[in-house]
Amino acid sequence: MRQRFLTTLFSVFLLPTVLLFPRIVLATTVVDITSGDVGLSYNITWMDPTSSTGLSTNLSATGSFTVKSLTSSELLLGITLNNTTSSSFQAAILSLGMTSSPSLSGQLLGTSSVFSGLSDPGNFPGGFKNINLCLYAGSNCNGGDINNGLQSASSTSFELALTTSTGNLLTSGVDLSQFPVKFQTQDGSFELGDKVFPAAPEPSSFFLAGTGLLMILLFFRRTSRKRQFLL
Repeated sequence: MRQRFLTTLFSVFLLPTVLLFPRIVLATTVVDITSGDVGLSYNITWMDPTSSTGLSTNLSATGSFTVKSLTSSELLLGITLNNTTSSSFQAAILSLGMTSSPSLSGQLLGTSSVFSGLSDPGNFPGGFKNINLCLYAGSNCNGGDINNGLQSASSTSFELALTTSTGNLLTSGVDLSQFPVKFQTQDGSFELGDKVFPAAPEPSSFFLAGTGLLMILLFFRRTSRKRQFLL
C-alpha cells in the first residue's frame, strides 16, 4: 500500500516538478556550447567591491550571451553588456576578453554604440592569459580614453560571429571561458574576473512547480486526517 502511494505521488506530483525545473548548474567560468544550446542564454556577472578596490562604490557589470546559431563553421552570439556601476561614479568598461576552444576568429556584427575593435591579444590586462578574443572600445585591448568606454549605468548590444576554417563546430562544440573585463575609472583602472550562470527558468515554470508542491502538501494533510479518523 505504501509503495503504491509513493509511486502515485511521484508520477502525479514530483515528476512534473522535476521536468519543469532546469538542470541546476553552479557558477562557472566555462560555457560549453553545442547545437542543443541554440536559443539559450548565459548570464555573466562581474563585481569588485569597495573592500577590494578602496573606491567609494562597487564596480559591477552584467552580460547576457545568447546562442543565436551554430553551424559547422560559425557560432553566432548575441551579447548585451550592462555597466551597473553607480552613475555618480565614472567607471567605463574599455575591453571584454574571452578564450575560445577551439581557437576561433571573431567578427563584430551590427552596430555597437561602444565596442568597435576586436583582436587576439594572447594576454589581457590584470594577468589573464590565453585570451584569444578581445573586444575593445579604446585604442586596443589594454585600454584607452575613459570617455570611449561603456559608461556607468549604460548598456550596449551587438552580435559576435566566431568562425573556423578547420574542423566541425557541430561535432566539437565550442568552449568559452574566462571573460575578464577592464574598467577605467576616475580613480584608476581595474580588471575583473567573472561568474557565469545559466538563464533563469520562465516564471510560469516556477508557478506550475510551486502549484505541484502545494498539491503534495494538501494530499499529505488529507491522508493524515483520514488515517486519524479511521483510528
